[in-house]
Amino acid sequence: MSVEQDPLYSSLKDLVEFRFHVKQKKLNHQQDVIIPETGSHLAIKKGRGMTFSEVRQYQPGDDIRHIDWKVTARIQKPHTKMFVEENERPTVVVMEQTPNLFFGSKTRLKTAQVLNIGAVLSWVSLTHNERVGGICFNHRQHVWVAPKRDQHTVLNLLQQSVEQQSQVQTPKAPDTQAWPDALTQLIKVNKPGNKIFLIGDMMQLAKYAKPQLGKLKKNADITAIHIYDDLEKQLPSLGWLNMTTSFESNQIVKLDSFREKTRETYEQIYEDHWKQTKDSFIQLHIPIIQIGTHEKPLMSLIENRLLQ
Repeated sequence: MSVEQDPLYSSLKDLVEFRFHVKQKKLNHQQDVIIPETGSHLAIKKGRGMTFSEVRQYQPGDDIRHIDWKVTARIQKPHTKMFVEENERPTVVVMEQTPNLFFGSKTRLKTAQVLNIGAVLSWVSLTHNERVGGICFNHRQHVWVAPKRDQHTVLNLLQQSVEQQSQVQTPKAPDTQAWPDALTQLIKVNKPGNKIFLIGDMMQLAKYAKPQLGKLKKNADITAIHIYDDLEKQLPSLGWLNMTTSFESNQIVKLDSFREKTRETYEQIYEDHWKQTKDSFIQLHIPIIQIGTHEKPLMSLIENRLLQ
């Protein structure tokens, strides 16, 4: 069976079909997304329909109400804060397609769910006449599609992502440079005020790409979406199981999944890792949510308050 026919892989046709299910939906503002378990809201907007962009030297005609007096006093030259209109903020979708995500125990692979979520967010943004673009990356390459206000751009981004997914044939251990390289490229092309959605294995991002993430956060509105599979969170009660310590290891570990203590320890390992990841994003004031491979993409985004 070819990759294009294999149900494990995404098809462009299926990703395009999301377009017809999102016509009445729209993106929520970032401050409407609650950081899990903290109850706190993120407020990055400065004024009605405006978001902070940057500080630059004052120029004739600038609004004196926006002068940054702290910077002005430090540099001894007048500087003003610049803002971007809400309706001028493009949507940038970053989709991971590395072998680390070539895994799934229910419904679909994590790689497929990444593209489902990315497609929904892209079509919702385009429906509201926003510019849409992004980066897709796997273990071989990173592809940047500049945001534009047309469906051909979205189709190009999704097609590039599907092609990258088809290059992933087997699961592998996480590539420690995948997210740092992707964010480094994004920093080079990002424009102040962009709305950025990071979709993939946020645990690897928090572990290896925190410096790049902090730099990107200075002038962008970022939301992170962690894609997980139920088997990563919970061990099924199936008796003795043979498991390897990693994708690339031949070391076999035998686990008695009938034992409650074994299942609790298994679950705690994931929860500890997830808590560390959430804490890293909370420190940067970036909301992060998690979506399972078994969940319906559109409904999960609504339930997590990214869409309304």
